[in-house]
Amino acid sequence: MVNINIQNIITFIEINLDDPNLPNIDEFISEYQQIKPIEDPIFWLSCGAFICLMSGLIFADIMKSKINKWATYKISPIPLEDPRTISSWFSFFTGLTIIFVSALSIINFSIIKSLIFSTIISILFGISMWKAIKDLLIQVKEGTVKEIDDFF
Repeated sequence: MVNINIQNIITFIEINLDDPNLPNIDEFISEYQQIKPIEDPIFWLSCGAFICLMSGLIFADIMKSKINKWATYKISPIPLEDPRTISSWFSFFTGLTIIFVSALSIINFSIIKSLIFSTIISILFGISMWKAIKDLLIQVKEGTVKEIDDFF
């Protein structure tokens, strides 16, 4: 019984596709440009997002452990410049650069110009955020944490 139903459905599809009044199906299906995965900006956008996510989580875990050590053992969260911290910070902003380059290439910016722009933006964000986090950890160490309104 199941075989007869399947056979009837297949026959129905064949008959409907052979209908002479059916418009040319090629008119409805547009041709998609085939892009190699290595050249696909969506692929690189996802890679950049993944790199940012993973290195951001690693950096957050490092900061959490530094603050926990400060709270329990009174071990200073400074110096911030250990290899794990710097590498996770650098990889976060490398992922951010990849995201910016991919997003700009989607809207037809040249790769060189978008790479230069993205690198400059990532460096500026990275340095300013590094200084802000370092200042915050110095304030935590000294016990003089300012409110956010005091920075503006």
